[in-house]
Amino acid sequence: MPNLLRIALANDRRDRRLAAATFGLMLHQAAEAAVPILIGIIIDRAIEPGSLTQLLLWIGVLGATFLVLSLSYQRSARAMVSVFGFGEHDLRQLAASRVLHPRGVLGRRHPGELLSIATSDTGRVAGIAWSIAQQAATVTAVLSATIALLIISVPLGVGVGIGAVLVLLLMQWLARPLERAGSAEQAAVGHASEIATDALAGLRVIRGLGAQAEMQRRYGRASTTSRDRAITASRLLVTYQSVSTLISIVYLAVLALAAGWLALQGRITPGQLVTVVGLAQFLQGSLAHVGTFGANWAHKRASSKRLRELLETGYALPAGDADLGAGAYRGSSTGVSAGGSAHTPVLLSWAPPQGAPLEVHASDSLVGVRVDTPAEARTISAALGFRTSLAPGELQFCGTDACTLGPERMAACALAPPHDAALFTGTLRENVVRSGSADLSDRALAAAELDEVLDHLGHADAPIGAGGRRLSGGQRQRVLLARALHSDADVVVLDEPTSALDPITEQRVADGLRGLGRPIVVVTSSPILLAACSRIVDGRADAGANPDSNEPHAKDPS
Repeated sequence: MPNLLRIALANDRRDRRLAAATFGLMLHQAAEAAVPILIGIIIDRAIEPGSLTQLLLWIGVLGATFLVLSLSYQRSARAMVSVFGFGEHDLRQLAASRVLHPRGVLGRRHPGELLSIATSDTGRVAGIAWSIAQQAATVTAVLSATIALLIISVPLGVGVGIGAVLVLLLMQWLARPLERAGSAEQAAVGHASEIATDALAGLRVIRGLGAQAEMQRRYGRASTTSRDRAITASRLLVTYQSVSTLISIVYLAVLALAAGWLALQGRITPGQLVTVVGLAQFLQGSLAHVGTFGANWAHKRASSKRLRELLETGYALPAGDADLGAGAYRGSSTGVSAGGSAHTPVLLSWAPPQGAPLEVHASDSLVGVRVDTPAEARTISAALGFRTSLAPGELQFCGTDACTLGPERMAACALAPPHDAALFTGTLRENVVRSGSADLSDRALAAAELDEVLDHLGHADAPIGAGGRRLSGGQRQRVLLARALHSDADVVVLDEPTSALDPITEQRVADGLRGLGRPIVVVTSSPILLAACSRIVDGRADAGANPDSNEPHAKDPS
């Protein structure tokens, strides 16, 4: 947790703000403890002797103490809200950047689990800063009361100090089951979120299959488990708090009885008795807070463990340790006329363990990779986009190994978006271009046949709904195609980009892609798309290497 805490306090001098807020809360608690002390002094020095001067003097001191008490808490609470809010934001950004890193996350984690970690767990971990300030204030309260009681009576002060330590140790021991319950509760919430996100993402499919009842049963079981574990954790927490409160009440009742006995014996004054009773009431809240210390940290440790596991998860792809050479080709996306010489630079080179190799030249316009099944297309697209592990030398850009470049640099050279890429809530423009205010390319729009989509929505800044709900399947696919064509990458790899289009629209898209004059690779089984390609490589799993497969086809490839 210390490393995560440093991250939460890293920016905007938040560490100093936390220190100032902690000092302010400690000052507030010291002023709170001073109130019963001052009341006892007023009784002994002003009311009992009947001195008006002393009464006015000490009432003034009491008023100043209340002013300090109020202002210190107000300023400290505002500072803590800022520290907590910005710290939580930074931790969420850190979790999101880890999930979205180009090198990927080793192993499979469901979006629902990641959502739970990035929201609930980061909030709990950010709350560590608040807990530090509150616990420091609580310790100040106990110390202030203990010192005051030591001045009044050494046995009372020693009893308070020893009792506070014993209460803390006991409640820490009782808090151990809470950590396990909190971890189980968060895991159940994550599982329920997984099923919920699956249901929302596949809502149309579920309705089409008539599987609403089954999905409801699945989510019902997960939600019931989440509810039961939450209830178990809440019951443990309530039990813990009840025991904590009971211990503090019994302990402070003993303290008040002891003070009353000392007053009857004449060993303390009436004002000191009032002070002891007031401090006892003040300490009840402080000791109860000390008792909840273990419970709060138990839940935070569970969340910290989940967040740390995500952040420390290994990467699925190598980092890469080299940039492209000074003479490497960049910038073909601005438009290179098709039909160039075979001696033009080789941008992308792929040599799979099985099947025909692929070379994409700077002068190419549309190169096809023939497949038989969607699974083959997904595999080839992931390899060409370096979204999966590759053997050294299997994929190269401008003669540089992709494993040497790393996935982040490689993505800037060769873009291969997944076939099932998502549309996001927002406008059409925001889903196509990287900057929501950037202009749409007329050539890319024409090639993607997006005019009909624009007519359907009315304009480019119209919302498309969550996940593109306002669009049909073919319209969503054309938006994804337009997004890919707006990339600045030198080579664009398209995975079955027309599978949801009718033949007439598909033909127009094929002609548009061929006429863009930039290197585009289509991984497809579509005869229409393949017929528009200048060259075709056989990417089928059962196809052997064909030495002529990288030559232009003289006849219809269909």
